[in-house]
Amino acid sequence: MIDIMTVWAFGPILCLLGFYGAYLYGHKTKRFRWSEYIAIVIWPLAIMVILGLFVNKNFFLLFILSAIFGTAFEYFFGLLYHKTLNRKLWEYKKLSIKGYTSILSIPVWGVAGVFFWSIGSLLNL
Repeated sequence: MIDIMTVWAFGPILCLLGFYGAYLYGHKTKRFRWSEYIAIVIWPLAIMVILGLFVNKNFFLLFILSAIFGTAFEYFFGLLYHKTLNRKLWEYKKLSIKGYTSILSIPVWGVAGVFFWSIGSLLNL
């Protein structure tokens, strides 16, 4: 079994390397590229698979719930802000869900939920 501390030691480094690789790959263009998106998302998702398979299977459930609730929160907060102040707080153009969130942000919400929960667990919160 892989220890969660080992994953936490290498996980953030792999994520940062993924972000940096995506930056190097596409920093000269302003257009969306699937290859950049995959370069950004692949390492956090790989860490989620490692956590789910080798540490605790409940990480998969936490990932799915975080993805669902995070996306719903972003959608409803964006909608509420738009209806209240008559302007959009943010705008998605690729695979948008009525302009308030995007299908592309779903895995990011899942990973964020697992990371925040893990940090809370490590700090005994």
